[in-house]
Parts: sequence; C-alpha cells; structure tokens
Amino acid sequence: MDELAIVEQIEKSLDLGISQGIFPGGAVWLHRENKPAITVCRGKAGSGEQEPLVTEQTLYDLASLTKVVVTLPMILLSVQHGKLSLTDSVVTHLPQLGEGQGRAEKEKIKIIHLLTHSSGLPAWRPFFLKGSGKQEYLRMIAEEQMIYKPGEQVVYSDLGFMLLGFILEEVWQAELSALAKQWIFEPSGMTHTGYRPQSHSVLRDCVIAPAEEGTPFERNMAEQYIWQLEAAEDPRAAGWRAACEGFAWRQDVIRGDVHDCNAYHGLEGVSGHAGLFSTLTDVARYMRIWTAEDAPVRIDPLLLSFAARAQTGAAVPRRAVGWEASATGGTLDQIAHGCTGGDLLSEKAFGHTGFTGTSIWSDPVRGATLITLTNRVHPIVHTAMNAWRRAHHNQIFSSIKPVGTS
Repeated sequence: MDELAIVEQIEKSLDLGISQGIFPGGAVWLHRENKPAITVCRGKAGSGEQEPLVTEQTLYDLASLTKVVVTLPMILLSVQHGKLSLTDSVVTHLPQLGEGQGRAEKEKIKIIHLLTHSSGLPAWRPFFLKGSGKQEYLRMIAEEQMIYKPGEQVVYSDLGFMLLGFILEEVWQAELSALAKQWIFEPSGMTHTGYRPQSHSVLRDCVIAPAEEGTPFERNMAEQYIWQLEAAEDPRAAGWRAACEGFAWRQDVIRGDVHDCNAYHGLEGVSGHAGLFSTLTDVARYMRIWTAEDAPVRIDPLLLSFAARAQTGAAVPRRAVGWEASATGGTLDQIAHGCTGGDLLSEKAFGHTGFTGTSIWSDPVRGATLITLTNRVHPIVHTAMNAWRRAHHNQIFSSIKPVGTS
C-alpha cells in the first residue's frame, strides 16, 4: 500500500474513534523500514469548543507506557553498569519487602519476575487511600499476601513496577525522574518529556491533553476492592471503607497532573508504573533505542533482543521483559486471549499500552513501529477503547508487507 493510502487509513481509524466519542483527538506515528515516517494528527486535545487541534507536540499522559519508556530501559542500563542483575532477589535491594507477609515467598521474587509480571504480587491496590511516600508504599506492599508463587502465572501488576522504580533509586542513589532525564530523555533529544509537567518550565507551556473529570473510574475500582474484602469478611475491610469515604477525591478535569491515583496521591507524581508525560515526536525518538543501530542511548543489542522476546512460557497473557509479547506464535490459549496489538503481528512483535489511551507496537518482521497517543479518559473513561485499538492496529499493520517481500 502506498503512503497516501496508509495516511488515509490512519485518518479513517482516528476519525472513527473521535466520532464514536472514544477520545476527542489523537496522534499517530508510523515508521517503516527505509521509508520516511508518517505522522497523522486528528481531532482536538479536549472536548471543549475552544480546545486546540492535536499536533505531534500535544502533551499526553502516557500512563503505563512509563513502564517501558522509563523503568525498563533504566533497569537494562543498570544491568550494563553492573548495578544489578535480572536474577537478583528483590529483597536484596529492598529488604523492607521481606518484613511483612510471607517473607519466604517474597524472597523468591527476582527482578525478572517483576519485569514479566510473574512475581505473584496482586495487580493493583488503592494504597493512596491509606498512605504516601516510598517507605509507606514499601510497607503496604510488604503486607500484601502473594496470590501465587513467583513464576507460576502472569498477572499484570502496577505494584511490581512501583518496586522496580524504588530499586532504581536505591542502586543509583538518585530520584527516578532525574535518572530518566539524564540517561534517556536528554541523550535521545526528548525535550518535551518528563514527570510533573506543571513544575517543568518547558512542559508547562505545552498544550496538555486533559484527562478524566475527577477520578470516578478509579474510585469505583477502590469500591470494588473494598466490597470484595467485605464479602470475604476480611477484618481489613472496615479500615479501607473508612479511608475511602473520608478521602479527598479529585473533582475537576485533570490536566497536567497524572491521572493514576497511586502515582498522583501516593508517590508525588513520579513512579515506575505511571506518571510520565510526552509527545508523539519524543516517544518516536525514544523508540530508536529499540529499532535503530545508531541510537544515542546504547543498550546492548543482545539485551534488547532478550527483552523483546516472550519469556513466560505458556502463561496467559504472553509477556516479554517489560513489554507485552505478540500472541502470535503462542499456545492456543494465548492466541485466543489476544494482545492489544491486534491479530496481524508477527511472533517477534512487542508493545505496550497505557490506560489513558496510549500505545506502542513494534514488529521487526514488518520493519514497522506504530505509536498512538489519545486521551480516551476524557471527559470520561470510554470502555470501547480496547476494541477500537485492536481494529486500529489490524488495519494499519495489514497495510505493511514483511521486510524482504515484494
């Protein structure tokens, strides 16, 4: 398919999402091997009449893309610099984790387990209702019961990437935001990327795509967690209920503050699991680390290759190191589960998504990388995003032939 046809396909896909009210606007960057990159922006930054049009410089809350744009490369750089090993026990670097529930099992959690979401830690907890700061979060995670033994299953866990962020700060003796700026953003020319944009002189002047009006979606998540505790007659339920009912939930439209409540309320906007803001242009610059031999940030190519491969066996869903792995090439259960990158990716493809409506998928067999930034959480969280996202990826990747084919 020629470039014009691909541009029209991307425009059509974004326009469909806008017309369905899934998001007010979006920006897409597509790179194909040995061809100029394609950039398409459609719609507005927000739902208001006076909102500006989306451009490649519109600043988006990347949500969980933070995991692969900050935490993953910093862990890999830490391996290169001899500061840690992927096989290290997490308790070696964070001894506080072994001071709570199930010390013997928690000592078996390795860094690679956190990276592949196979640690046995639960997916999410509303810790922000009860405490804030690294030490409080470490204490609360230490008190959590394991939901399975390390390496047995895959459960996507924010808690695991919070711990990875804490580990990075320990081994480098520096704040995570400063590490990311020094080792990733500045060398890559990512001048419009960072945590806490309201306190960042450059980012503060950007057009920032708004998020949800208040946080009713995450409040509902907290309520569901408490209902589960109450149904199980868990003695902790009353404390969580009181904390939830007395909490000062945000009410206004969120713009320039991280949407994720644990990152915002609990960790001052900076975490290994969420908190990063960036633009389409800068995320494209970041992906050179994974796709270009002359990237200014050099991570050993064998380490990059290892990180991009599926590592969790027959577990569902299929995970690489940090990244989500393509379901293609997996078991029938994994294929049936699918992946956020759609159905047409090769078994070598890797990617990730962010809850706010962001995604990266790269397929070496097609020689293509696709970045999509939207704010599907504005003005409310739209649940049709997952179906739109898979169709979006299917339509665009199907237009790109595998490398070496005519």
